[in-house]
Amino acid sequence: MRIWPDDGRFEAAVRRGSYWHPRLTGVTFDREGPTGPERAGGDGSGPLLHALGASAVVFFGRRGPQGVALRCPTRDLGAGATRRYEKLAAQRAAHPPLAAALAEAEWIDQGLEIDGTWWPVIVMERVEGRSLAGQVEHVLGRRPAGLHRLAQDWAGFVAALGAADVAHGDLQQNNIFVTASGRLKAVDLDGVWLPAVAHLPPDETGHRHYQHPRRRRGDWGRTVDTFSALVIYLSLRALAVEPDLWGLYHNGENLVFTDDDLAHPDQTPLWDRLNSSPDQDVRRLVPLLRELCHGPADPGWDLAGLLEGYRRARSEGLLRSASLRRPAGHDDVSRWWDEPEEAAPPDPDTAWSWPDEAAVGAGLTGHDDVSRWWDEPEAATPDPNTAWPDEAAVGAGLTGYSDADEGAGAALSGPARVLAYVAVFLAVFGAVLVIVYRAGLLRALVS
Repeated sequence: MRIWPDDGRFEAAVRRGSYWHPRLTGVTFDREGPTGPERAGGDGSGPLLHALGASAVVFFGRRGPQGVALRCPTRDLGAGATRRYEKLAAQRAAHPPLAAALAEAEWIDQGLEIDGTWWPVIVMERVEGRSLAGQVEHVLGRRPAGLHRLAQDWAGFVAALGAADVAHGDLQQNNIFVTASGRLKAVDLDGVWLPAVAHLPPDETGHRHYQHPRRRRGDWGRTVDTFSALVIYLSLRALAVEPDLWGLYHNGENLVFTDDDLAHPDQTPLWDRLNSSPDQDVRRLVPLLRELCHGPADPGWDLAGLLEGYRRARSEGLLRSASLRRPAGHDDVSRWWDEPEEAAPPDPDTAWSWPDEAAVGAGLTGHDDVSRWWDEPEAATPDPNTAWPDEAAVGAGLTGYSDADEGAGAALSGPARVLAYVAVFLAVFGAVLVIVYRAGLLRALVS
């Protein structure tokens, strides 16, 4: 069994300059100084500036004005890792919007030499800015309502990945950065999915506080990001209206949800808080995430399609109010991911059901960005501390939605139903009288 170097041995190799590849020549690696990062130099004392993750250690440096991140795997990333990075580079070059969403990365087989053995590294673009968690904390400290815009940009970021036929595979707070210009950009690309490498799944299944509670290695495809994307989207929307959730539920490794919350939907205090959120859109999203927790790890829908299908299900009266709890002893037989029988009417006791329609999301192109359900009633003033981009809108099907739509397509009930029954009875009774009268008159004429 091959034993991979740890972060200390990799740091020693970087210090010695045990590399030859042109992508690394001329790079000066930063060190951790007493007041923050500083350029290497002087007596060379102090550890190198680095970030240690579960699969790799990353060192940060510069070649002139250009930032460089050197990612050194501390374990085997699987036989398909080289191929995934190779195909991702080609996909990124073919889709300019993807280049804005994912950091540039190149796999180098002979990256660093340690004790006579060459080890692979990934040379990446150094994305400078705040992590997603850092940005949330920053906005919460200034204007919490600004998280509405961050949620909007998040949905646009996820849509951009889907439009390029790419899934990140591990969307979480430390793998997403918000740049100085307000752009969202992803790093840690070890688990990226794209069609050319669909047969080469990675060994990882993502961060436990963001992934489906039953995700396994085989749960890997174009829409594998949908669950974590919704977890982040709902978290941002909830924090925008209830900033105290951050202090109550953020533990340093999540936004508000933990793996325990996701494994036990509607059974933890967080679900109670979200079910009673002052934002009706948050309350509407709660049953959507709850059903995903009960469903398969890969729902087969992207985020935009999921929101659109949910909106349609609500407007056609196929689901209950978000404030209702999942019934005790629910057998999970009739759920949204199951195709309904052709002639079966909506079951009022099921949480909700998808209408039988083609996947949505293509309609996002050309969206006018005028009316979105996540927008405030009046135009929000951009946070002067955060320059947000004008991202493409997603979830276009939620525009123009109102509570009145929820009753559309539902059966009559209450007084209206009684009046309908009375009208039918009177009509039938009148018809019988006419028949009897005509029959009696006919017998009189015959006699």
